[in-house]
Amino acid sequence: MTQKDIAAFLGVHKATYASWERGQDLFPLKRLLELSNYYQVSLDYIIGLTDTKAYEDLKPNIDTVRLQERLRTIRKENNYTQEKLADILNTTHSAISTYENGRLGIPLIILYQMCQMFHVSMDYLLGRTNHKYPEKELVSQIN
Repeated sequence: MTQKDIAAFLGVHKATYASWERGQDLFPLKRLLELSNYYQVSLDYIIGLTDTKAYEDLKPNIDTVRLQERLRTIRKENNYTQEKLADILNTTHSAISTYENGRLGIPLIILYQMCQMFHVSMDYLLGRTNHKYPEKELVSQIN
């Protein structure tokens, strides 16, 4: 497929898609999910967290209730307060609280950083699979 074809599928301008593909702008989570479903691969595969293309239990949609639970659980399992996590992710305590309580959608960049930091699957956090850990070894880019 060409950039024009993918942009048309996503309902965006070719220049918008091209900027996402080049890394000049961040993919919105919604659009990345659409690509994941179109290509029938996991988000983990698309963003490079695993070499496994898809999980056998991969669901097409985000489970917002599981997302809230899993964000909170993964933070607590790693002994982080909302304040400490917010400092590391360069955001606010109230933002972390709103993600965990479902009052605000989590931006892809924050979700990606949490996946790297905690070595956890993005599809797992989003409630799309029960595979908690990607199969590929990650090197955290967050100190």
